[in-house]
This record gives sequence, structure tokens and C-alpha cells, in this order.
Amino acid sequence: MIKRITAAILVTLMFCISLSLSGCGGQKATSTTPPVATNTNTNTNASRTVTNLDGSVITVPAEVNRIATVFGPAYEKVVVLGAEDKIIADGDFHISGWPWSNVIYKKLNNVPGIPDAHTQLNIEDLLKYKLQVVFDFPNAKQVQKMKDVGIVDIPSASTGRFEDTKNMLAVFGKVLGKKEEQAAQDYTKYFDEKVKMVTDITSKIPESKKPSVYFANQKILLTHGISSDIPEVIKLAGGRCVSQELKGSSSTQVSVEQLLEWNPEYIFVDHAGSSGNEPAESVIKKTLDDTRYQKITAVENQKVFICPTGVFFWDSGVQKVLLLMWMAQKLHPKEFADLDMAKELKTFYTKFFNYNLSDDQAKKILAHLNP
Repeated sequence: MIKRITAAILVTLMFCISLSLSGCGGQKATSTTPPVATNTNTNTNASRTVTNLDGSVITVPAEVNRIATVFGPAYEKVVVLGAEDKIIADGDFHISGWPWSNVIYKKLNNVPGIPDAHTQLNIEDLLKYKLQVVFDFPNAKQVQKMKDVGIVDIPSASTGRFEDTKNMLAVFGKVLGKKEEQAAQDYTKYFDEKVKMVTDITSKIPESKKPSVYFANQKILLTHGISSDIPEVIKLAGGRCVSQELKGSSSTQVSVEQLLEWNPEYIFVDHAGSSGNEPAESVIKKTLDDTRYQKITAVENQKVFICPTGVFFWDSGVQKVLLLMWMAQKLHPKEFADLDMAKELKTFYTKFFNYNLSDDQAKKILAHLNP
């Protein structure tokens, strides 16, 4: 009797399974064409939103562990946040552009470099890395293309204010997670303290004692206009930016005649020497040797300076707060006689890059020398 009941149960189970496999309930099984995207990252349905500096709201995975740093200052931001281990791929120019980064970053030399990431990023090159998030240059079309293949694109955004330095880092922190968000807050505290330290002094300097400043970007006749935050940095450092009313951002072309008319008392050169750009030393030598510039006050008085670099350009990334201090001391050496830039640099690298610079290394970075 028991055997007959057991056999009946088995037959019933096999019949149900058969119905299930055939669609059950008479419905035919349907096949769906797989989406174009081939990215098989670790994203799950769990997500959250982050607001970028431009006000756009971006949906990101609840937990982010696989990222690419394509945008210029992105790698250093991620390092500051203590998340370098999450970097799975990187823009190829990061690996070869700044020799100090190869010394100081723990993982850079072993991270795959994405070809032409700075100019013609091929999204197909990203798919094999199973990425969740890409920190990218601002490009609306690219944001959509990334979305189409299942990757979240975080484009760099700017309001043209110096405070973007800390605020964009905060966006990175919110994207990456709670630990990184706290690290961004630690940087913000440091940033605010150093800005206050500088402005407590420069705010008391009479306008008549604040020298005129020209800040060159890559080439002597490329400068920062009103849409850039460099004019603000110069002002906070106790200078008067000659190009502050100029329309444009960080690569605004000016003429020789305009530069001569401005006749700045100080000239600073940054953002030169990588990605195929002419080295800063060459830019300055050409300027000093060019007879057209001989009557400029900064040239006559040998007040033409190369900005330090280290792991990245000081005019673009998290080291911009160091640029503020360094520039303030160049413009007002007496007022900032007690400022030890080598000490400030070493403290910064220990605190934010987890690397202890030697005295010699600090001197080399401040002198714009390679390791």
C-alpha cells in the first residue's frame, strides 16, 4: 500500500515538473534578446543617489568597490579618501604623467591604463574591467553612453569657486561610501583651517601692497579667466589677478600685447610638462629669452615661478590648498616668514597620501624636480 502511494506521489511530482518546464498553465516560454551592454559588474538592484556639484542627481550602487579614475585629478582624490584599492583601471596618462605619483601611490604602477582616456575614451575598453563607477571628464554624451552599458559615470563638475576643491572631493566620498565620506570631511576641516590661516594675514594687507599676478596655464599666453577659481586663489593669497575680468576658464588665450599691457609683477606657470605639453622650465626659459617680454616687471625682477607639482598639478586637484599657501609666501615673504612650506608639504602627504616624504623629497617637489 505504502509503495503504491509513494509511486503515485512521484508520478504527480514528475508531471508538475514537466508542466513547469514547458511554461506551466499552457503559457509558452519566451526568450529575450540580451541587451547591447556586456558589462557584468557587481552592481545589484540596491542603490542610492548622490548630488553632483552642478545639481545633477546620480544613482549609484549601494556599495561601490570597482571604479576607474579617468578624470585628471580623480586618482589623487581617491587616494586621499583611502580607496585606492577600489581602482580597477585608470587613464593611461596618470601612469606616465607625474613621476612622483609612481613613487607615492601604492597601486598606480600595477593598475591597467586605459588608452587615450584623456582624449578619445573608448568605452569598449572599460567593459572588460566589470566596473561599477567611472570618475570622468565632463561630457554629457559620454555619461549616457556609460549608462547604456551599465556603468555609472561621475563627471567632474565645477562652480568656478575655490571651495570646489573640497566640495568635489565630498562628492567622491559620498559615491564611494561612509568611510570615504568621513575622509572627505577630514580634508574639508584641513582645507578650511589653512584657508583661514592664510586669509587672516592677507585680509589685513592694504590693496596698494597687493602685487599684480599673471597665472599661465601650460603656455605663457594661456591663462585663467573669470570662470576659473585661480583668480580667487590669487586674491586669497594677497594678490591681484590681472586676468580676473577675462571671459573664459583655465585655458583662455591672450595676446602678447595684452600681457604687456597688464605688466604683472609676478608670473606663475603651472599645468605644463605632461600629456604632451611643453615642460614648465622650457616655457619660462622662452619667456625670459623673448625680447618682447623683457620690459614686464615680473621678468625684470625675476619674479617668474614654476608651481610645484608632486603627484599632480597644484592648480587643479586637492593640492590647490598648498598652492594657496605657497603663493601667499611668494607674494608676501615677510608676512609669511614663519610658514615652513617643506613642513606643510610633508604633513599634507603623510595625512592625505599616507606617504612620509623625506626632507630631500620635499625640497625636490617644491623646486619642481622629479624624484
